[in-house]
Parts: sequence; C-alpha cells; structure tokens
Amino acid sequence: MKNIFAALNRVLPAYDPVQLAQRVFKNPLLAVVGLLLFMVTFGTLGYMVIEGWSLLDSLYMTAITLSTIGYGEVKTLSPSGRIFTIALIFVGVATASYAATVGIELFTSERFLTDLRNRRRRRILQKISDHCIICGFGRMGSSLAAELQSRGTNVVAIDLGDEAIERCQLRGLPAIQGNAADDRILREAGIERASSLVAATKSDAENVFIILTAKSINPNLHIFSRCNSEASIPKLQKAGAETVISPYTIAGKRIAHMITHPNVTSFLDGVLEFGGHQMRLEEFVVGQNSVLAGQTLREARLNAVVLAVDHPGQGVYAHPSADTRLQPGTAFIAMGLDEELFKLGNLVKDK
Repeated sequence: MKNIFAALNRVLPAYDPVQLAQRVFKNPLLAVVGLLLFMVTFGTLGYMVIEGWSLLDSLYMTAITLSTIGYGEVKTLSPSGRIFTIALIFVGVATASYAATVGIELFTSERFLTDLRNRRRRRILQKISDHCIICGFGRMGSSLAAELQSRGTNVVAIDLGDEAIERCQLRGLPAIQGNAADDRILREAGIERASSLVAATKSDAENVFIILTAKSINPNLHIFSRCNSEASIPKLQKAGAETVISPYTIAGKRIAHMITHPNVTSFLDGVLEFGGHQMRLEEFVVGQNSVLAGQTLREARLNAVVLAVDHPGQGVYAHPSADTRLQPGTAFIAMGLDEELFKLGNLVKDK
C-alpha cells in the first residue's frame, strides 16, 4: 500500500488538500467525478505495483472491476491481487450508487430546473428584437402584455415579485426578475434592440429612475409611463417619457362618457373591439420602395378605410380625399379587419 501511495504522489500534481476537499464537497457532481478518477487511478496503479502489469492491462482490469461487468481476468491474479480486486469491487458498487443518487438529485433539483429555465430564457432574449419591455407586471402590465401579444408584438416583462414571474412563465412570456432601474437588467432584456418601453410600476419615483436609465442606454427608445399622481406628469416627461398615462384619469373619463353617451360607447366597443373578426385600427408607414409609394388612395384601392394621413413635415390630415398621395415616409391610420390590415402591412413594406 505504501508503494501505491508513493506512486500516486508522483503522478498527481501538488495541491492543497484542504482547499481541494472544500471545493469538492461544495459540488456533488465534482465529488463524483473526482472519486471516479481517483478510483481509476488508484486501481490502475494498484495492479501495476501488486501484479507488475502494463499500464493498459492494469487500466482494463480496473475498468471491468469497477463497472462489475464480469469479464475474465486479464492474467491470473496473485492472492494479494485478488484481495485488492475484492476491495475495488465493493468500492466500485458504492461509487456507482453514490453517483446515481447525486445524478437523480441534481437533475430533479429546483436549482437545476431554475438554471435550465434561465438558460432557455437567455437564448430567447438574445434572439428577440423590436420588442416592448414592460417594467412592472401588475394588473396594468399584465393587461398590456396580453393586448400586445394579441397584436403580434414581442414582449419582455421585468418585475421584482416571484408571483409576477410565475404568471409570465405560465403564459410563455419572457420575464426577468429584478429591478428595472438597473442597467444590467435592462441590457439582459435586450433594451438596445427594443422598440419601446413601458414604465408601469406603482411608484412614480421608480418610473422616473427606470426612464432615466433606459434613455441613457437607448436614446431612440419610445418610452411610455404610468403615473399615479398628476403632479408627477411633468417629472416623467422631463425624464424622457413621450406619453404619460394616468389609469385613474382614463377610467374616470371612460365612466363619464358611458354615463353621458352610452350609445356612442357601446357602438365604439362593438366596432373597435380587438380580437376575433372585429374591426381595429392600425398605423402604417409607406416604405421607400413600397408598391404604394407615389400612388393616390384612389389608385391604391385599399380594402381598409384610411382615416388620417401624416405627411412628413406637413402635419396630420384627417378625412383624406381619394386624391391624397402616399409618398415614401408617409404615415397613415387605417381601419379594417385583421386579414385586411395584414395585407396592407405587406404592401407598405419595401420590396
């Protein structure tokens, strides 16, 4: 045995036993791999020292012994070699049992499943672009995400709460748990490739920090913000929010309109309801090489109804005439069915 340990000392590099033990026991998988390597090395050197075999014969004998395959002996063993083999078999069975236990615990542990979900989420986030980042997945953020998804817009949610992240996972929505005011979290959400961001947390101060951080990373980002107090609107706008929305103000106006004009409200709800086969509004921009570029509305013969046209530098024209020309870069708002608007979206693209 002394000869075996002497041989191990010559083969293995110098190391600190305490540091190695601490590192191994912190990682069960590393402990299994280290134990297997040690047993293979120990068995190979044992046969080389006890039986005087070659390296290949000793390694082969060690492999079939530890794996308990049951092949015949390479050569006739001496009594000392047989005792060493018996000990090696018991150790091999114990090592295999331990490795199986560690493997099952590893692949069924919550940590492993979480790491797997995180890697899958990172792969998705690396591919996503032109998406909307929703900071704060409360009732408003959840409703907004559902509406954007129904329109085919990619969405990434950021929230601090565990329940919000779980809701996102159940809906198949990419989500990141963390503070949206942290530039590392925003970069992980792909803010450089995003088209818009919505600061929808319940704190106006937190929304201000989110907007400032987002603008510092991507100045061209379209930013929308929720506000809980009308006094915060100027601050949110100065921070960089293009549009500031107060849910309470909108809800108040909506209820007042329902009270004073119930028929008009019912009509708009029925005509402009999103989803199914209802009519909806969509904004389009005519591309430089679009088939519609240079045509009038009469020549274009669009199935959708054009409600307003915005010529670059000329302002918005509501109720455009049939002679209104769609120049490259012109934006217009159209109303129609989903399939009509889908075809129109293909027409305005560059060919």
